[in-house]
Amino acid sequence: MRIPARFGLIFGFTGLIVVFATLIILSSSWTSRSALSKHARSIMENIASYTIDKSISHLEPARNAAKLTLGLSKNDIVDGNQANTMAAYLYEQLYLYPQFSALLFGTASGDFIMASRYNKLEEGGYFTKIIHTKGGKRTVQLVYKSSTGHLIRHQQDPTDEYDPRTRPWFKEAKRANKLIWTDPYIFYTSQKPGITAASPVHDNLGNFVGVVGVDIGIDRLSTFVSQLKIGTHGRAFIMSQSGDIIAYPDAEKILKTGPNGKPRLAKIIELDDPVTKEAFLSLGLPYDKLYLSESKFTTFEVDGKKYNAMFTPFAANQWPWIIGIYMPEDDYLGSIKENRTINILIAVVAVFIALIIGLIVARKLNMARMTAEIADTAKSQFLARMSHEIRTPMNAILGAGELLSETKLSGNQKRYVSIYRSAGEHLRDLISAVLDISKIEAGKLKLETIPFNLHTLIENTCEVFSLEAQDKAIRISCSMTTGTPEHLMGDPTALKQILVNLIGNAIKFTPAGSITVTANAIARRSASNVPDWVTIEFSVTDTGIGIAPAKQAAVFERFTQEDGSTSRKYGGSGLGLSISRSLVTLMGGEMTLTSEPGHGSTFAFTTLFPMDPHFGAAVEVKDPAKYVKPSLGGPRRILLVEDDERNRLLFTMFLKDIPHTLDTAISGEEALTKHFNDPYDLILMDIEMPGMDGYETTEAIREREKQEKWDVTPIIAVTAHALKEAEDKSRESGCTGYLAKPVTKANLRSTIEEYLGVSLDQKTTR
Repeated sequence: MRIPARFGLIFGFTGLIVVFATLIILSSSWTSRSALSKHARSIMENIASYTIDKSISHLEPARNAAKLTLGLSKNDIVDGNQANTMAAYLYEQLYLYPQFSALLFGTASGDFIMASRYNKLEEGGYFTKIIHTKGGKRTVQLVYKSSTGHLIRHQQDPTDEYDPRTRPWFKEAKRANKLIWTDPYIFYTSQKPGITAASPVHDNLGNFVGVVGVDIGIDRLSTFVSQLKIGTHGRAFIMSQSGDIIAYPDAEKILKTGPNGKPRLAKIIELDDPVTKEAFLSLGLPYDKLYLSESKFTTFEVDGKKYNAMFTPFAANQWPWIIGIYMPEDDYLGSIKENRTINILIAVVAVFIALIIGLIVARKLNMARMTAEIADTAKSQFLARMSHEIRTPMNAILGAGELLSETKLSGNQKRYVSIYRSAGEHLRDLISAVLDISKIEAGKLKLETIPFNLHTLIENTCEVFSLEAQDKAIRISCSMTTGTPEHLMGDPTALKQILVNLIGNAIKFTPAGSITVTANAIARRSASNVPDWVTIEFSVTDTGIGIAPAKQAAVFERFTQEDGSTSRKYGGSGLGLSISRSLVTLMGGEMTLTSEPGHGSTFAFTTLFPMDPHFGAAVEVKDPAKYVKPSLGGPRRILLVEDDERNRLLFTMFLKDIPHTLDTAISGEEALTKHFNDPYDLILMDIEMPGMDGYETTEAIREREKQEKWDVTPIIAVTAHALKEAEDKSRESGCTGYLAKPVTKANLRSTIEEYLGVSLDQKTTR
């Protein structure tokens, strides 16, 4: 009887597995001790690696906190003359990381600021020390606060003689001119072991300002190593190259009393644990010169029991420490030796099954990942291309509608043009919403952090809807509660987009009544009475149709409204609320809805904003990418580079009555020829053109300007690509301005006026 090929393959493969497993079992029986010893080494290597990673993750925030100060002096935050501001900054870091014991700042003049979480007057309280020297007079302030931030005592200490410039952390950081770490020692304030990370600070001219230090406790490392599972009787410990115990399962044994009565770290040879001492002695190195470049394995015996040990140095040079691990041989040879054949067979089968499953899963996951990446790339390319292809003719459509509305029309004709323009604007807004959703899903939507005035933003946003609300006889009220700060840092564009969506919906679904928009500061996070962050709750309340409770969750889904009749009656894509909630989430807040059918709705959301630290100071704002041509009088020459005939005609009509000369070019090559023969005062540059595109044309113009030492000509990118990446790329290529299609007549003319520095409505002569 002939066996089918697939069964022969299965039987043959199974036979190979059986033979392979048998060879493993026989081989392991002959070399069980060697194999199990290697297994024990592997266990200790994994534990050592894991312990080192945990230790570094415990210490790394101190490095980051110290490095943060390197650029802060440029913003006048790190300054001994601004003690309260500096103390607030230090406490901000102290609150973020529970392993920090204290943060210190000593200046080159001897001033000193310390924020500590150890308070001798109350356990868990905070202690601030500020030394300030001015005009030869030295003052020392001591501030004690409770764990809740309430003041316990504020006093002066004229007897204090502390000078940070004499401390090892200050001197070593200044000498090395880089971030340094001290050797482990016992902190004076907490009487617990720790180390200090110190970093020099320079101002924006490179002058030495002082040193910032971060005290980080390492007692938690003892807690961590005590919880490690190393066989049944194994242990782990960490020691320095000088033989000091840094972490030990019994943390109390780390502390010893020195000759001067002060606490110190115990030496490894001072431990009363005979097994740990014997493990160290098996290393064969002097107790105070423990230099290892790689892991070292040793064996030793205590009371007739055999132990294996491993010593591994930390890879990071700033922590010249060694982790030691030991475990009795019986912990891994005892029960395993009794059942070695069964255990090895199970292990082989488990490994084989895991390998097969892993290969299958990995293959499927890789295929799914590749499919998802291809789909995501294709979707992004499709959206970008469709956006460009739709926006290009839409620019002509909306522009033609705008020009048509300026002509003499009958009543019906005006109504038809109004419908025509409204439909085009709705289509434009829908495309923008789809692009926003796409960027949010792809994680490419980046929020700005710039100063803005909240009161002005709310006032301008509400003003946009004043006429629409007046047409429907709706009262719209916008206000900020008393005490809500105006000057904030954040992304005003994203915030305005959220408010526009919510207010627009409120007007759309409110036949009559009122709409109330409020902003209210509900929480502040501050230190030393200086507000740093504020949480603001925004609410938009209307007296409209309301939303049924069962439908309220659905309104935040994409392309979803309360029901189908809503979209037919009121219009809309159902994207606004989804985009708004995503933006609120990106801004660190959440959006809620309270509504009742027939009694209106309230959409509320919270956001967390930093306060504007520069408010009230004279801040010079420079924008090297923006060029304003000086006003010299006389008509100017403008070049429009546009390959689309419809848009050339549209822009020409937009600018037909200006007292300046407008020329056109249908390609990048033609634009270069015209501009190089007789340079223009301003260029409107289409980006996507056949042959030489707008990026290449702009780069060629900028290169020629450098070679010939010409004045820089303003170049405004005019493109149907509405993505932020297109704007960034246009500025990188040398464009000084950016306009996204569709372009309105008013927007085009105001942009030209801005960059030419002359009015398009005034007649000028040379």
